[in-house]
Order: sequence, then C-alpha cells, then structure tokens
Amino acid sequence: MKDMSQTERQIFILLLLSENKRGYTINDIHSSLEKWDVIVDKKTIMRDIDSLSGICFISEDERNNKTYYTADKFRLRDITFTSPELISLAFMLELLKPYQNMTMGRSSNELIYRLLDNTTNLNREFIKHFTGLVSINTNDYINDSLNPEVEEKLHNSIQNKRKVRITYRSFGSDKDTLRVIQPYELSINDGALCVVGFCELRNDLRDFRVSRIKNINLLEDTFQIPEDYYSNRSRKKFIHLSGNVIEKIIISFNKTTAKYIMEYEAELADEIVKTEDGITFIRNTAITDELVRWILQFGEGAKVISPSHLKDKIIQELENSLKQYTQ
Repeated sequence: MKDMSQTERQIFILLLLSENKRGYTINDIHSSLEKWDVIVDKKTIMRDIDSLSGICFISEDERNNKTYYTADKFRLRDITFTSPELISLAFMLELLKPYQNMTMGRSSNELIYRLLDNTTNLNREFIKHFTGLVSINTNDYINDSLNPEVEEKLHNSIQNKRKVRITYRSFGSDKDTLRVIQPYELSINDGALCVVGFCELRNDLRDFRVSRIKNINLLEDTFQIPEDYYSNRSRKKFIHLSGNVIEKIIISFNKTTAKYIMEYEAELADEIVKTEDGITFIRNTAITDELVRWILQFGEGAKVISPSHLKDKIIQELENSLKQYTQ
C-alpha cells in the first residue's frame, strides 16, 4: 500500500473533485485511490469530505439515487509579487528555455504565464523589465526533438509501474533494438530528457534518451522498483552512465589539476585526500567508457592508482590515440 498521509489523501480528493463538473461518488473516489494503491474504507473518505467542507466549498448533487460531490476549481486572482519574487519568475522563465521541446517544460512555462495573467498590470510590466536581467549559459543543453505521445506513455508507465516495450536506437548504433524496460524515473542529462529503468534485454539498469525511442507500447505487466534504488542510484552512476559491477577507483591528480577537481568536480568523489603533490580521488563506481573519457581529459594531470585493469584501459586508449599521429 502506498504511504499517503491524511493531508496528502485529502489534497488528492480535493483535486479529484475539482477536475470534473459531473462530480464523483464515494465509490468513484474509493476506486481512484485504489489505483494509487491507497487502501482506505469509504467511511474514512466521507470523513475526509466532511473535513474538506470546512475549508472550501464542496457541493452535493443527488442523481439516480447517488450522491455526486464536486469542488470549486482553485483560483488565483489579483496576486501581488514583490520585486525579488518577480526576478525569481524571470529567472525560472530563463531556466525553462532549453526545455521548450519537452511537455513538462512547455507546461511549466505556461503555468508561470498563467500566474502572471492573474496578477496586476504593474507586475506584468515589471516582469518585462526583469526578463533578460539574468542570463544562463545553455551551451551544454541539447535541443532534442521529442514525441509528446512517448512522453505521455512514459509518465503513465512510471506512475502506474507498468512495463513498456520500446523500439530504441542507442548511441553509436545504426540498428534499432526491441526492448522491454521497467521505467523508474525521468531525468535530464545535459538538457536531454532520459528515462532511467531496468532493461530486460541487457538485464541491467540503463539510461535511455527519450528522443531515441522510435516507438513505445504500454504493457499490462507491472513491476516494483527495488527498495535500495533511490539510495544507491547516484553512487552506481558516474555522471551519466551506470553499471552493476562497482569497484573502488583511486586516481592521483597533480596540484594544477587538483585545483580544478576541488572547485568543479569534488562532488563526484566519495572521498578526497590531500597530498603533497595534489589530491587522491576515491570513488566506488562502475568502470564505464564515460569514466575512461573523464580521466583522459586531464592528460598528465591524472594517474590511475587502481584498479589495474582500469590502468590498462587508459594505457590502451593512449596508445590508440598515439597511433593516429604516428602511422
């Protein structure tokens, strides 16, 4: 059963009652809660409605010997914002610019403008003034072309814990593969919308870029997210890529490179030890191509201490690069 507090349950009921003018019966509300794995009896729902009636207007309508409940829509009128709040709204609009191809990005942008539509004319003039006051470097963001139907089905899958079958073309491949995945969550990596989930084809946890999903079908089969997923996900992943075989990685950085690591990349480490020559970077993670590329970018400023097979990978990459210039 989903752990939902009384307050969360009552907000859910209030939102439900406000979304349809036809209204909902107690049985309807009970069924909607069950779909979210929230099991409460109908007497509890009646008490919730009585409690909500004390703070907002809930109407009752008798039709065909049934009682239908409805609630007024939430409305925001004549909102007044302070200057810092208006600057924050302008900041949020700037943050959302790279995500206009995502359904969530467009909806978020529309929500802010809905707020502004319900504010005063003076505030709307101020927001025009503040727009452009803050600029954000979006060079790292990717202007992905997304299919709204794919996004919608992924939202449905994650919400209801249903598997999906996708046709997917991975990076560097010229062929599509058919996969069944268990989507756990959506994430944004460098501006690209991705879905993180268990891939039954690879028998591993993978990130799938949504724009590379060519086709998607929602299946009836359900799944459960592992209990330790949310606590362990960040430590299995190095920046973007993850793997199940976790090893202790130890890298020595010289003084010059150590300054960069400490200022920009320190959060990637599990532990950093300062030394006379720089720092020792320690991290428990999977050895992926991404990790190898990350180490190579520092050139002579980085040296792998362990494990030995990671050292071998670095040596092989350097030898292959040298061949490009000596052949």
